[in-house]
Amino acid sequence: MEEQLLEQCKREETELQFHSFSHNDALKLGLDLLKASEEYPGILGIEIRINHVTVFKYLPDGTGAYHDMWLRRKSNLVDVREMSTLRAFAELAVLKEDLQKDWLLDPAEYAACGGGFPIRIQDSSVIGSICVSGLPHLQDHAVLIAGIRRFLASPSVAGRGRCQD
Repeated sequence: MEEQLLEQCKREETELQFHSFSHNDALKLGLDLLKASEEYPGILGIEIRINHVTVFKYLPDGTGAYHDMWLRRKSNLVDVREMSTLRAFAELAVLKEDLQKDWLLDPAEYAACGGGFPIRIQDSSVIGSICVSGLPHLQDHAVLIAGIRRFLASPSVAGRGRCQD
């Protein structure tokens, strides 16, 4: 199961890249994530960072410091490993490795579970992270993917990003 999850995450990271990504794009994507989250029960905190700077954050009623901590831990992992946090979860399981022992990452500062995704400029560098927190981790990941797909398919972005179904 983890092997299939790992391959799925790799495909998503290849497919869901951006031609460019601005602060204005972060606002639009954040709103698309909020819309995608409405299809799931529960509340969701959202954070988008570009070059280690938070450019979009939404913590709705019912969220707070706890969700903020998870957003930070997920973003930290994306920054260091340049992969989705669900991919990190699956990779650790497949390789039978440990976040702290093998990757030398403190679990208090890094989270290897669904809910974080890299902002990768097409076939190039990771410039930031898109993170959500509040649902079970596989649902967090599903919201991320749905929101990113919605954003890349929007008329204002069409042609600027890569999103192939």
